Amino acid sequence: DKFFQRHAAILGSTRSGKSWAVALILEKASKLNYPNIIVFDMHGEYGPLCDESKGGFAKTYKIAGPGDLENPSDSTIFLPYWLLNRDEMLSMLLDRSDQNAPNQASRFTMHVRKLKEETLKQNDKSDVLQTFTVDSPIPYPIQSLVDKLSDDDTRKGVGKNGAPVKGEWEGKLTRFVSRLTAKLDDRRYGFLFMPPEEAQVYEWLGKTVSKLLSSSQNNKGIKIIDFSEVPSDVLPVVTGVLARLLYDVQFWMNAEQRTPVTIVCDEAHLYLPTKEDANSVERQALGSFERIAKEGRKYGFSILVVSQRPADVSKTILSQCNNFLA
Repeated sequence: DKFFQRHAAILGSTRSGKSWAVALILEKASKLNYPNIIVFDMHGEYGPLCDESKGGFAKTYKIAGPGDLENPSDSTIFLPYWLLNRDEMLSMLLDRSDQNAPNQASRFTMHVRKLKEETLKQNDKSDVLQTFTVDSPIPYPIQSLVDKLSDDDTRKGVGKNGAPVKGEWEGKLTRFVSRLTAKLDDRRYGFLFMPPEEAQVYEWLGKTVSKLLSSSQNNKGIKIIDFSEVPSDVLPVVTGVLARLLYDVQFWMNAEQRTPVTIVCDEAHLYLPTKEDANSVERQALGSFERIAKEGRKYGFSILVVSQRPADVSKTILSQCNNFLA
């Protein structure tokens, strides 16, 4: 218990035994009454810990790959686009060097907020309507967003005597729309942009989070999430979104109902780089994890960082670690 009450780090060069150390720690933790550990497995190497025929003690999940989109199993996890906040979505789609980037960001923000508002009205969520923002995790149809942006990009304005003139947004969103549609058509991003119908329902988020955060005698408390099929360019956003969602639930939970949770960040240098080296996508993940590192302990939320390149891992996160296994 003391080991997990503070942030910790396991550091060592390649082939020094980090994965074996993590496996041993998880095996020991599985003997606790209510362990609650979520492993972010970057290469699918912890799969054997989930094989009951060989003494496995963990529950396995997998971020959906291109082959999981048609018939996903119960252990397949989708992270629909609507879970991403405004900045996370724009970090994947917006080219900051484009002179029209401010226009693209403002139209995107306005349309997403309106689409989320329509969803809340359809679901009679009048209480949420008073407080929601563009960042709130509320489902909306992505094709409607594409249609609205395309309409902005092609709509003509009205000049003197009703003659058509160049529209206010005409031609300013073309590149943004093409980048968005390219992502929608790429099956590698299917876990984001091709979720099943049940993942487009308002209640889906609650069920998914409870599956990942619960720990009971009937539900294995050690959960391993396989990220091996997530494209490297969006890996930081995906890990950051999942960590942020789990932490937000823990943060807002009634203190009497809260139970401690630990996230094991395997190969942390891949998605938690130093601020100086981080691009716009990686900064989104850094923000989520650094917030957890700085304030998570108050809410029973700790991080176990695993890396072979500590010099490339966020100094803010490593500085908050109390326990080191080197």
